[in-house]
Amino acid sequence: MRFGILERYVMGQLFRTFMLALVTVTTIFSLFVIMAEATRQGLAPQEVMRVLPYLVPGSLPYTIPVAMLFAVSVVYGRIGADNEVMAIKAAGQSVWTVLNPALIMGAVLSLVLFGLSSQVIPRANNIFTQLIFGSIEDGFYRILKKEREISDPGLDFFIQVRDVKDRTLVDPVIKHRAPSPPNPPNTYDLTVRASSARIRFDMTKLMVTIELEDPETTGQSDKPFLFWINGQQALQYPLPKAPRAPERRVQQLTNTEINENQVEFKRKIAVERKKQAAKAAMSIAAGQIQAVEWPAVRNSSLEYPYLHQKYRELETEKYLRIALAGGAFFFTLLGAPVGILLAKRDFLSAFISCFIPIILVYYPVVLMGINLGKEGVVPPMIVFGGNALLGLIAVFFVLPPVRKH
Repeated sequence: MRFGILERYVMGQLFRTFMLALVTVTTIFSLFVIMAEATRQGLAPQEVMRVLPYLVPGSLPYTIPVAMLFAVSVVYGRIGADNEVMAIKAAGQSVWTVLNPALIMGAVLSLVLFGLSSQVIPRANNIFTQLIFGSIEDGFYRILKKEREISDPGLDFFIQVRDVKDRTLVDPVIKHRAPSPPNPPNTYDLTVRASSARIRFDMTKLMVTIELEDPETTGQSDKPFLFWINGQQALQYPLPKAPRAPERRVQQLTNTEINENQVEFKRKIAVERKKQAAKAAMSIAAGQIQAVEWPAVRNSSLEYPYLHQKYRELETEKYLRIALAGGAFFFTLLGAPVGILLAKRDFLSAFISCFIPIILVYYPVVLMGINLGKEGVVPPMIVFGGNALLGLIAVFFVLPPVRKH
């Protein structure tokens, strides 16, 4: 398709308005999410700035379609208000002359979004999660700064502080949990108070060390608890278990990793239960019922629906990424003609006229498709329902009046 002066003019107007809207919407969306996460996790300002760049890519499947909808509402609303559509038709040209630049731009953005959703966005989501959780040491300081205490039942000590300043605990109180049983749960046999303290973790030895300033102890533990380490008194205790990175969610997997996981799930679905059933049948046929590994048979039967569910989750995620990427095109297909039809009003009316039904219908349909697809109630491709609905409305109800405009 060859672009003339008019098409290039419309494309330029669209691009400038789209970029302004994208920056604004993405900034608002990212700040809202990061502030909610900062409040929940107790992130410091420098930590917020460190994770913010990895939050932006994950917001693009939602902000790009909205920014494009705003852009076409503004540009085509002004074109319609200036009677440029009527002038184009009077010159013997079709209304598609002005609509094609928007549709092409929407299609290109959808392709870009699909590419980002396949590789870039999952990796950014993964890095974002890792930075949020950070190291075990950072996590302890973050919890202490926010909650002023750590009372995890998995730890052998309870920590309470007045404040945390520059990774230093101010007026800490550390209590050692008494063994349970014979003691009741959440009872303490030793209490240590200090003017300040620092927590250090040795991930190779799986030890936690709390270095103390001016410690005072009350009570007595049946195990050695207070040590001199490098000329300073400290508490030292083994970590209850090796730290484990948070499990990667499906949103953090690239398309390649999703396909690899699906192949593995398919293999287990096809092989594991049959293998256990065959082994059990051979043992029973040989008269050696006691040799049947009943726990393994039971586990394979219980794991079977779980594997199917995980496979459906991965399949639904693949379709969802395509559906959200396609939103940029379908938002444009609906928004551009609506902007022309409502040209006599202000552009904000055209934007709201499209955006409110999208909020009330499009996203609920997509969310319903996600849930039903993961549960196996309907095929995962049901997530395309939102895009199909927008397309039908645009083709059969919005575009015909514009072509006669």
